[in-house]
Amino acid sequence: MTTPPPGAPAVMWSARGAETGSGPPPSPTTLDRWLGAVFLLLWRLLGLLALPVLFLHPQARRRIWNVPAPAPGWTWIHGASAGEQVAAQALADVLPVEVWRTSSSWRTSIQGVFPVPLDLPFGFVSWLDRARPGRLILVEAELWPGWLVACRARGIPVCVVNARPGRGTDRWRRFGPLWRWLTEGVTFVSQDQTGDLKLSAQIHAATFALGRDAFIAGSTRPGDEVHLLAAWKTLPDTIAGRPRPMLVLAPRHLKRVSEVVKLLDESGFVWAQKTSADVLGNVEVLLLDTMGEVASLYSQARAAFVGGTFDESIGGHSPAEPFSAGIPVVAGPYTQSSPMAWMSGIAIRVGHPSELSAAICSALSVGPGVSPHNDGALRCAALIPPVMVPFPRRQRPWLAPLVPFWGALVQAAPSTRNPPIKVDVPVVSVGALVAGGAGKTPAVGWLAEKLRAQNLSVWIVARGYRRGGGTGAEPRIGCPNTVPESPVGDELELLRRRGFSVVSCPDRLLGAQLAQSEGAAVILLDDGFQHRCLHRDLDVVCVDARWPDGRGPIPVGTRREPWGALGRAHWLWIHNADDLKRDQRIGLALDACMPGISLPRVLAQPKPSHWIRKGESFPLDAVQGAVDVLVGIARPEGFVSELLRLGLTVQSLRVVGDHRDFGPVGSGVVMTEKDAARLAPDADVWALVMENHILDGGALVQRILDLVRP
Repeated sequence: MTTPPPGAPAVMWSARGAETGSGPPPSPTTLDRWLGAVFLLLWRLLGLLALPVLFLHPQARRRIWNVPAPAPGWTWIHGASAGEQVAAQALADVLPVEVWRTSSSWRTSIQGVFPVPLDLPFGFVSWLDRARPGRLILVEAELWPGWLVACRARGIPVCVVNARPGRGTDRWRRFGPLWRWLTEGVTFVSQDQTGDLKLSAQIHAATFALGRDAFIAGSTRPGDEVHLLAAWKTLPDTIAGRPRPMLVLAPRHLKRVSEVVKLLDESGFVWAQKTSADVLGNVEVLLLDTMGEVASLYSQARAAFVGGTFDESIGGHSPAEPFSAGIPVVAGPYTQSSPMAWMSGIAIRVGHPSELSAAICSALSVGPGVSPHNDGALRCAALIPPVMVPFPRRQRPWLAPLVPFWGALVQAAPSTRNPPIKVDVPVVSVGALVAGGAGKTPAVGWLAEKLRAQNLSVWIVARGYRRGGGTGAEPRIGCPNTVPESPVGDELELLRRRGFSVVSCPDRLLGAQLAQSEGAAVILLDDGFQHRCLHRDLDVVCVDARWPDGRGPIPVGTRREPWGALGRAHWLWIHNADDLKRDQRIGLALDACMPGISLPRVLAQPKPSHWIRKGESFPLDAVQGAVDVLVGIARPEGFVSELLRLGLTVQSLRVVGDHRDFGPVGSGVVMTEKDAARLAPDADVWALVMENHILDGGALVQRILDLVRP
């Protein structure tokens, strides 16, 4: 409850309770759904018309093309801008699952928050089918029609948290049928149930010291600074026995900094901008011209003002951050946008700007108190729907008529018609039905390590991608202690740097014969399931549990052969096996691809092991904080998600296609071990080494040993 401090002047004290109407509407009728379908068609047509114009805008383009996505199953939390991200972070801190946070703001860059794809035809659904989030949590009122409809069609639970009356929902509520259609199946968790989630946010350490008492005016809007500066001139030099504090102005939007600078120049105060002030000793007014720092400064203040409270159309911003710091808040008459938040601390609300001076004196007289305990985020976490990972969908279903032609080309290839030729040493093929991202090279590396531990001479043969400057057909040998004269390819160079002898040759038979002549006791064939010119003694097929079907056969997706081809295989290697335990639907999707197929399985889960920089190994905690990331693998979302699991903040992210040119690579960039293999061994980059954690792998290793030592 809000209570006035001792000796308070005759100013208005109040806190508005939660308003009704934040819950979901009744279920839609048949007419509602018909109207919704018509509206969605018009919405998508509008998006198509806007697409060429949006693509010319750099900020829009990065939200249309190559938008970063999480690994499947993560919880997607979206908040429009910085204020909503405070609530999003508070909820993310208490959820026991991985969280991918996005923002739609073009003006505010928030560290650790990724851009969200625009609600445009094709672009968004393509992103959603790649991300496959286990649920979507919207903070407050970011209700985009395409998002909600696409999630509903895929069975992805949608929840709106911190729900409250506001301009976002009011726009939709005016159209009753569309509102009912739009929010069908959406769970609403209102501030009435949890309080303002921003009150649950952690207070971060201050980024710099103010050095003395301060009164912070946060999220100020046009007109707020004029009223505050006028009131500041009338304050006494001493308030409650303490010198008048420093006034800190933090505009809601940084584009208004020049406008506030002009006001300060005319005010007569000694003032400074944060980015140019070295010493704050005699500064009367500090202009905070940086983003994201004001929340950490409230703990150094005696009181605060919250902007937008003199504008009825805004209804005031949330006072959660200063209340969390335990300080009283001064506000104008309009606080209806965050009713529950205003009940969580001492609020002094004035009816007119002329009353600001007395209200500020009252707030400074009260000063800091005990920060309120708030478990709203925990209560909210208990109310949101559980994770439901959607099944993989076809990538390009409109190309389905071309699938038979691809199958005919595969069957006509010489490698499928000519009888395989045998070499004199055992050959173990590690391949996949899909192109890229199935975990073949990690499987080869793990098997090579186990066989080397048995004192066997292991050679690895592969086609050799990225062989450099006209790939050619000639075989290239790479030995552990000798840099190859010519590039051997990304994956083989990675394995060579791990200490294995490799042969890079598009003709696998020729490569195997060369490895045999070099004294190989066993040959591991990396990615050779479709190339049958060379006889294999054992075929291991890798399947990614997240994407078992490659989202369809080529050209619909990336699956190169039908599932019936597993009749040639002897063993299955399940990559990302932990996802089978995390969500039953992933296991069901995998089993649905292989009805009636019974093969022994190895369950493999890649996990970070250590870093490599300039040829030296470093522990995982050697890299901390914000990082610049460059990734060029088939499924970059897996690597980015691993970085987030390590507690790193992705400061910048550049994604290039698998085996594509990087362009310039900056110092200290974080990348995969495979990508780093394309650079010099002493390159100044951080390469993350992943190690396979294996279940049921001993039987496969023993089977290979039986081939080598019958």
